[in-house]
Amino acid sequence: MSSIRFSFVLLTALQALNACANHPDSTAPTGPAVPMPQLSAAIANSTPEEARRAISNKTWLWTLGGGPYQVHYSTADGRDFAWLVGESRILRGEWRIDTTTGPQGGPLVQLCLRYPGVQRPDLSADWNCRPAGTAFEQMADRESGDPLHLLNRTQAQFVLTTPPANLAEVEAQVVGR
Repeated sequence: MSSIRFSFVLLTALQALNACANHPDSTAPTGPAVPMPQLSAAIANSTPEEARRAISNKTWLWTLGGGPYQVHYSTADGRDFAWLVGESRILRGEWRIDTTTGPQGGPLVQLCLRYPGVQRPDLSADWNCRPAGTAFEQMADRESGDPLHLLNRTQAQFVLTTPPANLAEVEAQVVGR
């Protein structure tokens, strides 16, 4: 390709790019990030009764926060049992559903956990509360019942050495022992 032809192609391409940059897609948002409507609705519309049903008699996997992955069993009467990756002890705590005033002044339903005698990231003797809708959205996995039998244990059958991908992976390891 001759240098004149190459220059012409390059000039044409630059003009096309400049036109795109100066004329953005009219349907694209131009302001700040738009909240996710499903998540926002789950947080704003969560009722205390829905939150209780969502946590009561459930086994769930928590993968966020400053501590290790956690497998929980939350009973219907407000007790919570936590098995942490790297630990053999089953921690005993409590859960409750609380309502506070949210950022917009309306009611905000929260899931609160506490573990008397424990001082770890995300697990302590003080109540640690999160918006319920956010907490349920952030749970990596959740199912009904106590398939890992955490309720009647103080010690796990083994130490989880690696973070599980889901509850089925943990259940398969427990059944195999």
